Amino acid sequence: RVVDLLGGPLKTKVKVGAWSSHRSQEDIGALALKYNKMGYDCLKFKSDLDDDVVGWCQTIANEAPEMQVILDPNERWEHVYETKKRIDGLKEIGNVLCLEDPIPRWKLDEYKSLRDYSSIPIVLHVSLPYVSHGQRIKDSIQAIQSSAVDGFNFNCGLSDFQRLDHIASAAQLPSWHGSEIDLGILEAMYVHSAAAANSCIWPSDIFGRLIREHDLLKTPLKMEAPYVHLPKGKGLGIHPDIDAINHYSIQTKEFTNQ
Repeated sequence: RVVDLLGGPLKTKVKVGAWSSHRSQEDIGALALKYNKMGYDCLKFKSDLDDDVVGWCQTIANEAPEMQVILDPNERWEHVYETKKRIDGLKEIGNVLCLEDPIPRWKLDEYKSLRDYSSIPIVLHVSLPYVSHGQRIKDSIQAIQSSAVDGFNFNCGLSDFQRLDHIASAAQLPSWHGSEIDLGILEAMYVHSAAAANSCIWPSDIFGRLIREHDLLKTPLKMEAPYVHLPKGKGLGIHPDIDAINHYSIQTKEFTNQ
C-alpha cells in the first residue's frame, strides 16, 4: 500500500470537514444543519471583507451548536485591523476552529500579532502547486521561526507532504491536508498521506464527493462522517470507473508510436 511506503499508518481513518464557498446569511443555517445531520462537526467557508462572518458563525452556533467553523479568506481580509474587528465578534461566539490565511501571507510579523491578539488559532496554507504564488516548503519553517502560526494547511504530493508533516510535527503544530475539490484518485492519495502523518489531526479537505456528482471511482472512498477510511488493498486501494470516465469526458487525444 502507498501508506506502507510512507512508513505505515498512524491511523486507519482521517478526520474530514464539510465545505462551502461564499454564502448569503440566509443560506447558512440550513447548510450547517444539513452537514451536521450527516455527521460532520466542522464546516469550512471562503470569505472576503463583504461577508458577515460573525453573523454566519452566530447562526451556526444557534442551529448546530457542536459545529466548528474554519474561515478561509484567502488573504482577502487584507489588514490586521480588519481582521481584529472580525475576531472581536468571533471570539465571543467561540465556534471558530481557526482562521486560514486571513491577510497576505508574507506579513508574518502581522500574523504573529493576530496570534497574540486572541485564542483563535491562525493557520498558514502551504500549497506547493501554487507556483505562481511562490509557495515553498521553506514557508512553513519561516512561519515557525517567526512564531506566526498555530498550525498549517498543507497541499502537495506524497513526498513533500511527508516533509511538511515532519516539520510541523517537530514544532508540535497540527495540520490538515488541503485540496482543490479533487476527484477520487487524488483524494485517495490524500487519505494515504494523512494517515501516515503525525501532525495531520485537524479536519482535512477531502470533500469532493460532497459537491461532485461522481468521483470517477468504481467504489467511492468510504466516508463515515466526520471520517474517511483508509482504502484497503495494494497501491492506493481504489479502481478508476472507466465507464464514468468515458461518460464525463469532453475531449480525448490518442498518442501512437510512429
